[in-house]
Amino acid sequence: MHNYYDVLNVAPGASAEVIRAAYRALSQKYHPDRNPHNPQAHQRMAEINEAYNVLSDPEKRHHHDVWIARQSLQAHVSPALLARKQTPFAPPVLLPNHQDHVVDLHDHGHGWMWIVGIAILIAMGGVWWRLAYPPAENTPTQTGAPVLTAPNGQLFPLKAAYVSGYPVLRERGNNTIIVHASSLQSPVFAQLYELHAGKFTAIRSFYIPAGETFALHKIGDGDFSLQYQRINDGKWAVSDGIEIKNTEISRKYQDIDIRL
Repeated sequence: MHNYYDVLNVAPGASAEVIRAAYRALSQKYHPDRNPHNPQAHQRMAEINEAYNVLSDPEKRHHHDVWIARQSLQAHVSPALLARKQTPFAPPVLLPNHQDHVVDLHDHGHGWMWIVGIAILIAMGGVWWRLAYPPAENTPTQTGAPVLTAPNGQLFPLKAAYVSGYPVLRERGNNTIIVHASSLQSPVFAQLYELHAGKFTAIRSFYIPAGETFALHKIGDGDFSLQYQRINDGKWAVSDGIEIKNTEISRKYQDIDIRL
């Protein structure tokens, strides 16, 4: 995933001094005055300026970090991986036992027929192998099949509630996020992620029947992302980013509505 840290060749946790030094070094290398006949240098310099403009501004850098974390969440918390946990592992297909049907043609003086027979068996075996083990394809991110249990194997509750087996983390503040599934025809399994230590961590995992709502209490300041899976067909979706600021200091807490 290409980002502004990659443009400046610095680590995501680099200090302001390191970012400034990297910018100066790259500016000297790719400055148009030093590369008058290299059109790529002009493009590279534009990217370097844009990257430094973002990473040198604390607010812009924070939003860029959130964007990186959201991209990483969507890439690594794979709906396909979660969906595969719902599918029982198919038992292996056993090779047929041909030994009872083998005829020793060599004993009857027909060695050439024995060789031809071996070739035919090998060819048939290749065809059988392709049928039994077709080439692997990329697993789709959408299953198209109903989901019977949560990704951790637990049954869904009978009403809107947290799913058993998942921790309820980072309870602080008095903000409330109200998740509405009122427009959906399917119940959903949803997870609220919070940006912490540079990555999104699931802090709430819950189930909402079709047409109902669920309230997540004791939410503090931070950057959040909501992913949810429709139970009827296994398809996943991601909500817009959620940012809550300055409520813990001001004590002016919010009720935030998220409509799926």
